Amino acid sequence: MTTLIVLLLAVAFIVYLTSLARRRRTETDATGFYRRIQPVHLPALFNLLNAEDLDFLRTNLRRGDFVKLKRQRARALMDYVRRIAANARVLTSIGVLYRHSTVPEVAASGQALVSRALTTRILALRTLLCLQIELILPLFNTNLRSTIKAYEAARARLDTISSGSVASH
Repeated sequence: MTTLIVLLLAVAFIVYLTSLARRRRTETDATGFYRRIQPVHLPALFNLLNAEDLDFLRTNLRRGDFVKLKRQRARALMDYVRRIAANARVLTSIGVLYRHSTVPEVAASGQALVSRALTTRILALRTLLCLQIELILPLFNTNLRSTIKAYEAARARLDTISSGSVASH
């Protein structure tokens, strides 16, 4: 019985690795990755982060209502940060494609995109952890500024690559 379970797990693992390899092979151009970028409406995100609004609500709401609002806010922020993390993963893949270019400027921009996207992903995952803490302890404050700045820098690098200034890939 144990042998059968181990054998089934091994087969499942091989099937999983095969599907990952197949997916990697099929997406060798950036256009497939561009379609996977999820929209992140930064003005709405900044509106959620407005410290003055939060202070106003803290002083004008009962503590229980404010805690409830903070948890709703944390859930909304988590959605934004998950999108940023997912986009950072896609930007990393796009950067890897450009990094293999024969044009030195494109390859350098691709490497810069990979670096910025990885930094963004790490910051986003750290921010998600902090937001999880904020759900449990609503009076805890999560700072998303560094994550947003890193995301904006990574998107700007992608725009530079894809705008044609370096995109003779």
